[in-house]
Amino acid sequence: MKTVNFDQHVREIRPRARRYQLEQRTRRRQRLPRRRPRDAEARRSLIQLALKRRAQWLEDGRLKKIGPRHYRLHLD
Repeated sequence: MKTVNFDQHVREIRPRARRYQLEQRTRRRQRLPRRRPRDAEARRSLIQLALKRRAQWLEDGRLKKIGPRHYRLHLD
């Protein structure tokens, strides 16, 4: 029968166990994917709302364009 030093075993396993725990916690926080696709009308209205929100944020100064494809959002 193999003998194992418990303290050494814990030192070897702890980093892997900690990484596994962190992965499990982050997975639970992620939103589950939709099961049913959106219809065309709903998709179109959501896009319009997002574009209006973006335009409003640009107008208010909450969203600033800092480059051709870079923006900065200020949440206050």
